[in-house]
Amino acid sequence: MFKQKTKEENTPVEQLSVSAFGYEILRSDLLPELLGKQERNILYWAGRHLARKYPLHTMEEVHAFFVEAGWGTLEMIEASKTEMNFSLNSQLIMQRMENFNHQTFSLEAGFLAEQVQLQKKCTTEALESTKRNKVFITVQWDKKDTIE
Repeated sequence: MFKQKTKEENTPVEQLSVSAFGYEILRSDLLPELLGKQERNILYWAGRHLARKYPLHTMEEVHAFFVEAGWGTLEMIEASKTEMNFSLNSQLIMQRMENFNHQTFSLEAGFLAEQVQLQKKCTTEALESTKRNKVFITVQWDKKDTIE
């Protein structure tokens, strides 16, 4: 569904699967080491960059993207005029929380913030938190601070 095309051939890149262990070793061991104290900030802005590269038009498309990217099942818990609260969970997330002392979900939060910003046309920010092997992401926006 979200296959990226090569520039040379303009054909879909073959989809490969990566083991959960391979994904987690990169995500939970290598990235924190490489990015250091700025890991959360860098991953948040990387998530926003990815959202601009893969713009989605509906929240249903955002939910599908999360599943296809292996980020987990995104569920909207509640919404108001200026805020949406989501939960994100999967077996992989539960295993990450059990097996690694360090977890951040700022990549997912940044991606979600940018997608909502693109859809709402307002400046948007997201905050992530974890509790009982679940990830919670709160997206907030200001209707007065519109974007073109």
